[in-house]
Amino acid sequence: MFTRIYGDSDDLIEIDGQIIDEVDAYSSKREPIKIKTSEGTKGTILFNGEWKITITEEGSDFVKVISAIGDDYDDKHTEENTNDIPSHSDVLILDGDLKWVKINGEKFKP
Repeated sequence: MFTRIYGDSDDLIEIDGQIIDEVDAYSSKREPIKIKTSEGTKGTILFNGEWKITITEEGSDFVKVISAIGDDYDDKHTEENTNDIPSHSDVLILDGDLKWVKINGEKFKP
């Protein structure tokens, strides 16, 4: 099952898929927020007008990062069901049996 991690608004990070939750990500400092999965994927997400995801280590669950869809979205990512994701966010796509996802040190489980 695909799990998607992406930014919503300017202060929320959404986890959608095997794990479903949202993370309050408001910070006046606008520093990168760490992401880590039980299957070894590591990276950061940062809001600076739009959400950017940077992967530093690809785990066995890593599929891809889709760059911010923007206004030119052409439905080419329907297999990961990105239709409802804000156009101002990169999307981290994971696939695997996730036991947990940590965002900014907070652990989220199925």
